[in-house]
Amino acid sequence: MRVSLIEELQKQNKLSEFFSYWNKRGPVSIPEEKQVIEDLKKLSQTLSMKEGLIMGCFDYRDLSLAFFTKNIEEISGYSTEFLESHGIAGVISALHPDDAREHVEFNNKVLEIFNGASLSEKKTFELSYTLRWLHRFTQEEIWFFTKAKPYLIDDLGNFIYDLHIGFQVTNHDHLTEYDWSFTYVKDDGDKVVFRKDDLKIEKSNLSKKELEIAKLIAKGMESLEIAEMLNISKNTVFTHRKKILKKLKAKNTAEMVKILSSLKLN
Repeated sequence: MRVSLIEELQKQNKLSEFFSYWNKRGPVSIPEEKQVIEDLKKLSQTLSMKEGLIMGCFDYRDLSLAFFTKNIEEISGYSTEFLESHGIAGVISALHPDDAREHVEFNNKVLEIFNGASLSEKKTFELSYTLRWLHRFTQEEIWFFTKAKPYLIDDLGNFIYDLHIGFQVTNHDHLTEYDWSFTYVKDDGDKVVFRKDDLKIEKSNLSKKELEIAKLIAKGMESLEIAEMLNISKNTVFTHRKKILKKLKAKNTAEMVKILSSLKLN
């Protein structure tokens, strides 16, 4: 996530008591489902209402919404009854159209990686994202910062419940678009970080030479320096830069450099 956003969250002091509890608890392997939901409801009444946190728990077996804290209606105009009756589809419909598309893409990528992970790796997944809801009646944009993780995984590694904990970001002048990332720890101890821009580079289908040049651009090298290092002409570098720009769907060179600089191009 952007450093400025993290700083903003720290200033708002919203991550105290509840996130401390959440991080210590971790995923539950085989609890009684009803008891899990009851525990979360009780916890939300004592903590989320007090700190302004918003909690949601999705059931991935049927894409329903197990529960949502009632303070969401005051912020967004959507009642918990509406959201729980419409499930994940209801939440997606409440999002800004641009963010709704990206949120679906984000979840698909998480589940793709999650389904290929070992049981122990699955229990380490953590997600972060910022997105916009549109108020049900005024259509005002409402920014939320949310952290999420698997909350209930069965012994076979099936995703049962997740848990989303977030709050409204009131000072959002620095936010311009949906952003996301997720992490997990592999069985060998390595931590994997996957960000929105990583998906963009993955989907860009850069050729081997384009990726080589992209790595050098990300390091801040100029075209002439790249040409001399790779023993190719400056015009060849320009041609590759244009292709990289197009494949990354960057609006201009500055945006391309920004995207490349944010990527882990090893």
